[in-house]
Amino acid sequence: MKRQVRALCVAVLVTCVSWSAVAGEKEQAKQLFDAGLKLMRMDDFAGATADFERSVALYPTQNSLFNLANCYKAVQRYTDALNVLARLRRQFADKLKPEIKEAADRQEREIQSLVARLTIRTAPADAKVKVDGREVGTGPSLGPLMLGPGDHEVEVSRLGYQDVRRSVQLVSGAEVAETFNLVAEPGHLALRTNADGASVLVDGKEVGKTPLASALALQAGRHVVTVERSGYEPAERSVDVTAGAQQDLEIQLHRQMIALAPAAVPAAQPALADFGLATTVAPAPEAQPRSHTAKIVMWSSLAGVVAAGIVAGVYWKIADNRYQTYESLNTEYGAKGDPRVRSNRDAVGNELTRDSRIALGFGIGAGALAVTAVVAYLIDSSDKGAEPARVSLSATGFNVSF
Repeated sequence: MKRQVRALCVAVLVTCVSWSAVAGEKEQAKQLFDAGLKLMRMDDFAGATADFERSVALYPTQNSLFNLANCYKAVQRYTDALNVLARLRRQFADKLKPEIKEAADRQEREIQSLVARLTIRTAPADAKVKVDGREVGTGPSLGPLMLGPGDHEVEVSRLGYQDVRRSVQLVSGAEVAETFNLVAEPGHLALRTNADGASVLVDGKEVGKTPLASALALQAGRHVVTVERSGYEPAERSVDVTAGAQQDLEIQLHRQMIALAPAAVPAAQPALADFGLATTVAPAPEAQPRSHTAKIVMWSSLAGVVAAGIVAGVYWKIADNRYQTYESLNTEYGAKGDPRVRSNRDAVGNELTRDSRIALGFGIGAGALAVTAVVAYLIDSSDKGAEPARVSLSATGFNVSF
């Protein structure tokens, strides 16, 4: 019997404590609610948002949830405002006051017509996304986020990758998708060698000579480093570079071994009696006939110079006329500000750029063909002529030619 009485007393005590805690949270929530109302009247919606968030966390009511949604809307946190309105309907359902339900419906329609919807895709998939300095989640696909019209700063970041910041301009009712591809942060490789002036190659591409002024910035991953210098054996190393970290690498070069050729054995001298003397006169080689190829190239190039020059001149004249038209339209647009005049001016400007490039290209082509014609002319004008006869004096054991 005593045990049952003690258990009953404990249960009553716990219930009293629980009711006391609830009453305390309810009173604190009411104080925060009143403070939020005062801040709303002062147009301090950021401060009011903080008070209403705390009030709702302690003891949510219809009024506190509705006012929190109003504050979210005022600070352009439209997605949060719609989520709070959905919670208001879900939590109170049939108990929702008619005037609050009507105001909540009107608030939701107004937000839906005002906002733009932004979808953000990221690579890598787990990159963090911030919009206007507030973290909104992680990729690979986030949204659609409901944002107000205007410029919004989007920042995407991930450890080991370079942050990307981009300004996105939105208008009411628009649906926009933006993709952010992050680039891995480079790693750094500090190279030391025992030979100055050696060429340093990374993956077959020369990046400098030793001693290097600073550490090499390389993409994360495996790279092949080669050091070469005349008089030394080339050295090659494979190294794994970590993003955002520096790694030290030392490569020692060794001098090349020079092989000495064996001494030549002198030829036996012929006996004096073996000497005999003979003189031979070789006939002069015939003069080489000149090729007609150079002459053909010369005249073909001259014809090309004339044709290219004519085309370049025609397009240059067309471009000059378009330039006059462009300047006239530009002056008219500056005076009237008519968008149609601006459109015509931009179209003429594009045609002017195209015609100028064509004229310049044919002019350069004409110059190149002119150089080719001059070279062909010089080749055609050269005369190889006949070489003189060669006289040879030979003796047994010797051979002298002059």
